[in-house]
Amino acid sequence: MKQSSRRELRRAQRRKFRKKTTVVSLIFIALALLLNTGLIFQNHNPLSQKNSVMNPIHNIPNLFKSTSISSQLKKQWKADLKGSDSNVAIAVYSTKTGETYTYNTTPGHKYHTASTVKVSVLAGVLLKNNGELDSEGKDYAKQMIENSDNDSTTELINNYLGGTDGLQDTFDQFQMSNTHANEAWGMTTTTPADQIKLLNNIFFSSTKLSDSSRNYIQHLMSNVESDQQWGISAGSNNFALKNGWLDQDDGSGKWIINSIGRVNGSQDNDYTIAVYTDNNSSMNSGEKLVEKLARSTKNILDPKFQE
Repeated sequence: MKQSSRRELRRAQRRKFRKKTTVVSLIFIALALLLNTGLIFQNHNPLSQKNSVMNPIHNIPNLFKSTSISSQLKKQWKADLKGSDSNVAIAVYSTKTGETYTYNTTPGHKYHTASTVKVSVLAGVLLKNNGELDSEGKDYAKQMIENSDNDSTTELINNYLGGTDGLQDTFDQFQMSNTHANEAWGMTTTTPADQIKLLNNIFFSSTKLSDSSRNYIQHLMSNVESDQQWGISAGSNNFALKNGWLDQDDGSGKWIINSIGRVNGSQDNDYTIAVYTDNNSSMNSGEKLVEKLARSTKNILDPKFQE
């Protein structure tokens, strides 16, 4: 009897221990789910994360939400491009999620900037000249961004930036490691993700550009002439942009059509976006393709917006 009682006691103790272990495990699982679902997630800007290291919880990404948006965007972008023969690459940075989303129909393909490089030119000129431009330089800058004037661009590159080497140094300064300057500046090659790095410096935060330089570039990009306001602006009424378009000049009759900039979303739900395309059958078809992608992006990142 005594031996039987001891066995029963040991069984009871083991059952009690297993119950405690199960409860503790469930608590840890619940805490992990709370963290991953973002209940204690704090939005952040990747250009200003240095203050968040004081509280490690601030660095926990909203994994479920971010993954959901990424899959939504890529699914819709693929649908938008179905049946298209164009090469297309797109990158978007969302201030709401703190993430950059990318898609490329042709990995490894070299995309040419055309006139979108003019934003880099102005950023480089301001950086090199401590944010100061003489009256002639300001006139060149205004013509280059608002009217996409090519002669003004060449003047700024040669006389204010230091030529092609100065342009490449600009890319290096902004850590645009996949962007390479060309003497024929419109043939500079880049990636949308590199352009997002530059745009985030201009529109959100920068350790390179002064606030006055950033505001100056923002102002010019917000005032491009009306017939050049197509592109990433589609579906939005508050934006800043610079477009690029160029006949591929290879006898194919195809076009390079690009658009980069910032879209102001509702409730500070802003994002930067860069779309690069080539092998478009015409300039008009390229514009429509870019705008189709822009509208889809807007609908997913800022669904509450009503144009």
